[in-house]
Amino acid sequence: DGTAVHWYAGGMDRLLDGAQGNPNMHRMVSELDVMDVRKDHVLLGSEACHCPTTGYAGGDLSIAWARAMRNVHTILADLAAGSNGFIEWNLILDSIGGPNHLGNLCDSPVLAVPHRALDAEKDFPAQLSFEHAGHPFGEVHGDNKTREELNAEGSPAKYLDVGVVVQPMYYYVGHITRFVRPGSRAVHGLVGASAGDPEVRTFRPKGQRVAGGGINDL
Repeated sequence: DGTAVHWYAGGMDRLLDGAQGNPNMHRMVSELDVMDVRKDHVLLGSEACHCPTTGYAGGDLSIAWARAMRNVHTILADLAAGSNGFIEWNLILDSIGGPNHLGNLCDSPVLAVPHRALDAEKDFPAQLSFEHAGHPFGEVHGDNKTREELNAEGSPAKYLDVGVVVQPMYYYVGHITRFVRPGSRAVHGLVGASAGDPEVRTFRPKGQRVAGGGINDL
């Protein structure tokens, strides 16, 4: 048995979003304890995402990386509050974040852009027939950038050449899935000072295999 949580309510309030509604996550975990649920009760964040549309469509490097950080912040905060795992809502979408029958366009780690492939026909459409949303947020700025520009911004050209945009979000989600393996347990700790450079915090004791390191503002 278990409980799956989404991050929005009827008015799109981010009540269970780890980045904004983190206290609510802790309250829910406390309520489960009060209800005396089984200890093997699973709590699962079932919709990690960022909306609207995509970082590629926005065309701004800072936006794409900020979205990636925002998405992973949600996941990590949910895990810290007691979630047993997470589900990335979308793994691959088109350039604007669809298709979606409600026009609810969202971001994803990987985007399908077959019109950018090296072997794509010259008149291959940038938007396929199954996408009915059009361009509700304006033009797709990523389509106006060269493969070299996108590569410099963190979307490898080798994948773009086969019609795929690998966004910064992919690497953030990949880091969690590589190092936070099934059976992992949260270890609480406070870091009040850093040795050496004040901009660097180290969470990997010498000689020990502990996932972590870098700057963490959670």
